[in-house]
Amino acid sequence: MKPHLTRLLEQLSLALALLTLAWGPLAQGSTFTWGFSGLILLGCVTFTLTLFTVGLRGQVQIANPWWVLAALVLLGWIWASTTWAPYQLEAQRWAGVWTAVLGVALSLHLLATTHRRQQAVLTTLLLSGAAAVVIALLQQRGVILPGYQALPGTPEQYLTGPYFHPSHFSGYLVGVAAVVSTVVLCTRVGWHTLPLLALAVGVQYVNLKTDGSSIPAVMLAAVLPLVVWAWTKRVWLGAVLTVMAISGAAGGAYLLGTVHGQALFAAHKQQLGIKSQNLEGFLQTRYAIHYFGEQLWRAHPTFGVGLGQYPTEFQQYRRPKEDVPGSVDHAFVNYAHSDYYQMLAELGTPGLVLFLLFLATSILTRPSTLTALAWFSCLAAYLCTGFYDSHLTAIPGTMLTVFALAGVPMSLSHKAVKQTLAEDQRDEGAKRGLLATN
Repeated sequence: MKPHLTRLLEQLSLALALLTLAWGPLAQGSTFTWGFSGLILLGCVTFTLTLFTVGLRGQVQIANPWWVLAALVLLGWIWASTTWAPYQLEAQRWAGVWTAVLGVALSLHLLATTHRRQQAVLTTLLLSGAAAVVIALLQQRGVILPGYQALPGTPEQYLTGPYFHPSHFSGYLVGVAAVVSTVVLCTRVGWHTLPLLALAVGVQYVNLKTDGSSIPAVMLAAVLPLVVWAWTKRVWLGAVLTVMAISGAAGGAYLLGTVHGQALFAAHKQQLGIKSQNLEGFLQTRYAIHYFGEQLWRAHPTFGVGLGQYPTEFQQYRRPKEDVPGSVDHAFVNYAHSDYYQMLAELGTPGLVLFLLFLATSILTRPSTLTALAWFSCLAAYLCTGFYDSHLTAIPGTMLTVFALAGVPMSLSHKAVKQTLAEDQRDEGAKRGLLATN
């Protein structure tokens, strides 16, 4: 009775985790009201049920104990910050989001231990991405689904998909692009290939209609799996492509720092889907916003101002209008627009260190599964966007999608492989039995 009950609870926990994984991005990025609260509820229930199931089973398989430890310590520091936050209710709400997000990631680490379960995670990510693209395409045709309203003032030609802001939608597409390209490159050609290629094209198409700052990152995320794939084939080939990618990125950054490079970007930015922004204005705005995060960190280097406190606490560092006329200093800024400044401002230096350790420990194991290969590409792209946006620290739906990839075990144990083979044989036997009865 106990093994049967445990297996049933495991399946229920996994189903809840997958439901939460779809809810995250499709509930307006889980940023406001119903989406935000729903994510907290689903994620926390999933984590609680998973822990109960593991306790009932009496044994636990932890593929990467260092990552699990880093996640738990980070979560502990997050909850500790609610005790010194000026507005504790807001801090507790965001701590609930982090608990839900990390809880689902940890649940998948404990539950997605077979090939079939990892396929279920990948399928959920791909279907959620496809749904987001469809919502965006409907929006382009003037069909707005109930509940999917863009931020007031957003131009109609900019697509937001299931999110409320085009830049946040573009930020979510970074992860989708990495997953789609990885599956296409690292699986044999089959019935799934054409639909995935169509999804890859759709992701890039709607991305070009967002006018978001993460447009280049989505393109990068679609290419990076090629580098990861090369490492799995030939080490020298992977090394060569890695050097080429780093050199290309460094060269591009240097070029954009020159007058000629900025003029070249201005001449061709429309082809990249960037219409309302220019490079100089974008950098000036980001420097102005990052000034707030830097000042908050300098004033509270050890503990930060507390989770969820940035929107209220940054305002004391606004500069006078006569000093910075027309600056973002006179607008409302709801987050730091940098994952690194977001952590420094709200959780202090220890918070950033723990966050980076959480990410770093996720790649300690050699990747041998599709989700692991996708995670390497995804992580590289989001480490870049972390310098100018807060996709991993301020947008719950995107956080969930990305950290879920980090949570899925990077390799399957011998026991898990045997379990997968047993499941396949059991299914094959059931099919033969059905054919025999017919």
